[in-house]
Amino acid sequence: MNAQRTVHHASDAVWRRYDDQVAVISLDANRVRLFNAVGSFLWERCDGSTVDQMVAAVCERFAVDEPTARADVERFIDDLASRGLLRPAAEAP
Repeated sequence: MNAQRTVHHASDAVWRRYDDQVAVISLDANRVRLFNAVGSFLWERCDGSTVDQMVAAVCERFAVDEPTARADVERFIDDLASRGLLRPAAEAP
């Protein structure tokens, strides 16, 4: 995965923060996804941040080592991209 690639929320994904969780609704798929504190933290950084920036933010906020944070961030991005909730920068409007 390109560490300098940026990702963006899909245009049909709407979301709202509730306390320490984020709820994301995919209007196209008519599905709701609820993120825990870490997922919510990442979701809020997915609109224009690079993978490297997200990894650094996770390391700082959650006191986790870089390899673990990188694996988690990449898995999070890949999962949400496969579900149509994120899109790579090349597809940004």
